[in-house]
Amino acid sequence: MPPRVAFLGVAHWHAPIYAGILKTLGVPVVGASDLDAADGAAAAATLGLPFDANAGAMLAATRADFVFVTPRHDRVMATLAPALARRLPMLIEKPMGLNGTQAREAARAIEAAGAWATAALPLRHNLIWSHVARLRQAGTLGTVMHTHFRIINGPPRRYPDWGVGWMLEPDKSGGGALRNLGIHGADAFLGLAGPEVEVRAAATSHGAYGLEIEEFATALLQAPGGPACTIEAGYSYASGGGDLEWRVAATGAYFLETATELTIRFADGRLETHATPKIPIQQPMVEAAFADFAAGRAPACPVAECAEAVALCDRIYKAAK
Repeated sequence: MPPRVAFLGVAHWHAPIYAGILKTLGVPVVGASDLDAADGAAAAATLGLPFDANAGAMLAATRADFVFVTPRHDRVMATLAPALARRLPMLIEKPMGLNGTQAREAARAIEAAGAWATAALPLRHNLIWSHVARLRQAGTLGTVMHTHFRIINGPPRRYPDWGVGWMLEPDKSGGGALRNLGIHGADAFLGLAGPEVEVRAAATSHGAYGLEIEEFATALLQAPGGPACTIEAGYSYASGGGDLEWRVAATGAYFLETATELTIRFADGRLETHATPKIPIQQPMVEAAFADFAAGRAPACPVAECAEAVALCDRIYKAAK
């Protein structure tokens, strides 16, 4: 039996994406709530979901047994509270707060409640990582020398168009492209290099759209005695769509993943090419969440690890100043 899913924070722009994936997977969505009653009711109506501004009452009435928590970044703890009171398993959207301090607070609260939880960092499920692991296990990866993680999406005007104009207000969002997109690169490098990552240099730009949030951020990171990393995150693609490149350079192979394919060039000259699945990037993450929970396995992205990626973004912001 698939779980009965409910949304907490249904006015979030990811809710329609998740609702579409859940429909594809045959997972019933039984209810929705949001701290903003008007926006939440409108979003739920668009998705054809029953809505109750009282999240606790909605969870009880629908008998939901799994929640997707998609809060406004400054309202994470208030959105989480009804799920934690029931110790419901969850998928929670990053960044779990305005900054690393708040994200760590949320992670500690989830762990203290004993709730199973995975954080929404879908690029952990990119093809590149299973192939890096394959070569490492075979002993042919060699030493990782450097990495490059770029994620550039379209202009920030899309957020007001989606009804989430708060994403352009740093006191509600916690920042711009770095907070929202750069976290994926920060998390990727922490996963490869370990927790002792140093920020060597960083810069942000704010000039193009006259907004308080940054439209672009870049950082140079390094693990002591280990690989270096460059991160680029931006709302700087001129139209809809974007530019995604995930690179890992090791002595045994060079990996490059884009939105359409993964190529691996081996030290002996061989080339492997793998097409990326033509499905929403969040779908493998959602499938893994349900499979891991059902099997009693640890989540693919523990919330504490997400919090550390948020905290690394804090240090990048500090370096950029």
